[in-house]
Formats: sequence, C-alpha cells, structure tokens
Amino acid sequence: MKFSKIVHINWAVLLLLLFFITEAYFKIIWFSKGETPVLLQVTKGITLVGLTSSLLIKNQKQIYLLGLLFVFFSIGQLTLASSFPRSILIAFAKIMFPIVLLLFFSTSKLTNTQNKLFFNIFEYIMLFNSLVILIGFLFDIKIFNTYPGGRFGYNGLIVTSATSSYVYSITLVYLLSKYKKAVFKKIPNLIIIFSMFFIGTKVSYLLLFSFFAIFIWIYTNINKRKLVCFFLIFGILFIYLFFFKIGIFNQIRQTDGLMSSLMSYRDVLFLKRTIPYIKEHWNIVNYLFGGVSDLTTKSQIEFIDIFYFFGFLGGGLYYYLFFKAFLSFKTNVYIYILLSILFIIVLLAGNLFGYPSIAIYIVILREHLKYNERNKDT
Repeated sequence: MKFSKIVHINWAVLLLLLFFITEAYFKIIWFSKGETPVLLQVTKGITLVGLTSSLLIKNQKQIYLLGLLFVFFSIGQLTLASSFPRSILIAFAKIMFPIVLLLFFSTSKLTNTQNKLFFNIFEYIMLFNSLVILIGFLFDIKIFNTYPGGRFGYNGLIVTSATSSYVYSITLVYLLSKYKKAVFKKIPNLIIIFSMFFIGTKVSYLLLFSFFAIFIWIYTNINKRKLVCFFLIFGILFIYLFFFKIGIFNQIRQTDGLMSSLMSYRDVLFLKRTIPYIKEHWNIVNYLFGGVSDLTTKSQIEFIDIFYFFGFLGGGLYYYLFFKAFLSFKTNVYIYILLSILFIIVLLAGNLFGYPSIAIYIVILREHLKYNERNKDT
C-alpha cells in the first residue's frame, strides 16, 4: 500500500500515535536526564499551524470566530504592553489547540472504518500505558512516576499529573459509553480501570468514585436509597481519611488549611497572585478582553484563568466555541452526568485547555459519542 494511501486512511491514528510517542519520549528524557527536549512542542506547533491552515480553507465561518478571539486577546495584551511576550503567545496557542482540533475533526469527517481503527488504537494505547503504570508501581520505577520527588503516583508514559488525570477520566467515560453493562467483562478494561487507582491524583479518584456510583446505579438492582446511603458514607469516610488522617493532603490541611488542601494551593495563587495582578495592571478594557504578562500569576483554576486570559467577552466566546464544538452528540443522561462531573472538576481544578496533549483524547471521546449516536439503531 502506498504511503499516501495509508495517511489518507489512517491520518487520525497517525496523529494519535504521534502525540502519544512524542509525549512518551519527552517523559523519558525529562525524568531520566532532567532535560526538556523540544520535539513535543515542535510537533504540537506544526500540527496547530497545519490544522489552522486547513480550517482556513474548509471552514471559514468558524475560523472567523477564532480570529475574533485572537483580536480580543490582542486588545487585552496590547493594553498591557506594546508587544506580546513569547511565553504568552505560546500559552495562547496551547489554549486554542483543543478548539482547533475539535473543529478540524468536524470538517474532516472519519468513515466508520476509520473511526473503528481510531478507537481500537486508542484502547491499545491506554492498555499499554496502564500496564506500564502497574509495572512502575510493582518495581518502583521512578521514570513512570506521576510526580518528581517522593509523592505517591504512577502515570506511565504520560508527562504531567493533570494530563494523566484527564486522559484516564475521559477513558472512563468512553468505556462506560461503549461497553455499558459489559464494561467489567473485558480484561483490558479491568487493567485500565485498576491502573487508575495508582495515578495518585484527586481528580482520578473522584472520577473513579463517580464512575462506580453511576455504573452500580444503572446496572444493579440494589435498593436506590441504600445505594445513596452507602456512597454518602463511603465518600465521607474517604474524604475524612484522605484529608484528615493520612497522606500529603492531610499535611497541607494541617499547615495551610482545608481549602488549600482541597484546591492544591490554587486558592492561594488566586488570592496572592491573580487578584493583586488584576488590581495593579488591569483597566476597563482588560476586564472585557483580559491580559496577562506573567504566567506565574495564573490561579490554575480553569474557569477563572480563561477569563483572566481573555476577559469577560473573550472568555465567554472561548467557552461558547469549545462547548459548541464538543457537545455535538446526543447520549444518555448518565454519560451527561459523568461528563458534567468531569467538567465541573476541570473548571475548579485546571490545566485541561492549556495542555495540548489532552486535546486528541477529547476528540476521541466526542467522535465515539457521535459514532454511537449514528450507529445505535444498526
């Protein structure tokens, strides 16, 4: 088969593999040598330019809205300074990546055959990384740690804790929507779900709790009142142990308070960096269009940081573009509930929109839910 034909048939798979492999390469070099290779950034940059160029040709209406968002961003930035710092431009490009990728997949539709291969490769990647997580835990291999240092957690070949949290949370939604009642009857699914207990992030544990609660609610005959009581008691007990008895979050609570423990110091960043920066540098124009010259002043609370970056007008436009591009499917109420939990966590936590590596997995979930909708009666 000619290379051009392979690319035409499997371009989505090639993009997924490219993202995963470059991320794995970055993780290995970073953890083993302490270096930060540019391959990952270059790959994402070239991809963003290519996809944006394609949208200019195929989807002018949507690209105009993206252009308007850039105008809003530019107005806010130029109010602060006469030029854009390189770090701010890179941050803008990262934030735009999920929307651009979603729009590109909307205009370059996959066939059923392409979708099936896309989904299968995704599941193989998640299975492979989950096995790596378990190996890392069993043999205490530091390169597979979620965090540099002594904090517990293994995320395999995924670079950051936020990326692994969201990728595996997205995978839970995917598995439940695809396999439904049979989700626990597949050994690969069991490995993926089991490995998530070792990631070591609050987001992963909260999504696991929500996933099990929804599964048991839908697919068992347990009395609903007893079920609610059980999960309430379990949740309270887990929170008590997690934040008041053992581990790093108990230590943070003792020294800096419960809110800092729950928010991983995001509340401190917001009060001591974001708010003072706004008071000192912003005027009425910035409240409309945002403006940041120092990325260390971000709160890392996603809901706030998008408005911090784009202002009230630009932030509203950003969320409109993202959710319009993503929510282009119909599914059952339980998947919507699980998605809602995930996005509430995202808005209170952060780093979903600013990590381009997560974008391809957001696309996979949307494409799968759209695929389910198209083929539910076949």
